[in-house]
Amino acid sequence: MSYVAMDIGGSNVRFTVANDWNSNTLEYQKKPFIRLGDPYLEVEANICRIVDNIPEEVEGLGISLAAVMDRSSKKVKTWSNNPSWNQYELVQHLSSRYKVPIVIEDDANCGAIGEYSFIKEIVKNMAYITIGTGIGCGLVLNGSIFLGENGFAGELGHVYTGNTDRNAVCSCGNKACFQSIASGPAVLKSYNSIAKTKLTSLEQVYSRYKQGESNAVMCLTDMINCISEVVYNLAMCLDISTFLIGGGVSNMGSEFIVKIEDRANERLRCFERQISIEKAQLGEFSGVCGALQLLKDHVHIKKG
Repeated sequence: MSYVAMDIGGSNVRFTVANDWNSNTLEYQKKPFIRLGDPYLEVEANICRIVDNIPEEVEGLGISLAAVMDRSSKKVKTWSNNPSWNQYELVQHLSSRYKVPIVIEDDANCGAIGEYSFIKEIVKNMAYITIGTGIGCGLVLNGSIFLGENGFAGELGHVYTGNTDRNAVCSCGNKACFQSIASGPAVLKSYNSIAKTKLTSLEQVYSRYKQGESNAVMCLTDMINCISEVVYNLAMCLDISTFLIGGGVSNMGSEFIVKIEDRANERLRCFERQISIEKAQLGEFSGVCGALQLLKDHVHIKKG
């Protein structure tokens, strides 16, 4: 008997198979997201293929998805980084294949839930920011995940930055979204354009940044400043002091995160306030852990 938790992103599928609910004993895996241009085929290739290859009987499926879900119809409302999934009946597809409990939630909310389970005894308010192919945010306020009036709270990737210098167009169609400037693909695209290179990953840009290469320093300093400004705005609006960074950018090391923290605290100093920013404890697998936690809660409620 197994429970499967997945985090479906624009570039990778992260997952774990649990025989119990202890996140400390889980093994996490990651595979590239297979792009086929058709939601049915992509669900089969990226979700069903993993589930079908599990030797034990699957008793439940928890999914963290980098998209906006319609909570009433259970459709994928929009996925700006993979618009072929817009309005797709994902739950119906999976329910027809697997007659088991299925829970689906926004990836940033799942990440926040997963991370909060480690610090809930000492923190009541927290913002979890995931930065990878896209940017999302999960908010824990007074000990509970905050969904907002329509369930769309935390769409941090699409807040307006006012940075129109590069005239960056987001995948949603708007200009100067946070995601269009500070996500991994956005920074990589900017670097390649300036440096006239064809690098394929943000990690390569970061390697050049650590070596002091001027174009990499400029691009990643812009990224640090942009992230710190958004963190500052959240701290001012919600009076949150604890921030966690997850997603692919969390792999860039503590030095990178410290620079974001220092920049945000510079702006907060005149208000005699200070925030802390740390790498998510589960790193890029926070969403998987959160999806498993939601599935656990769902299964226990159903059994109870």
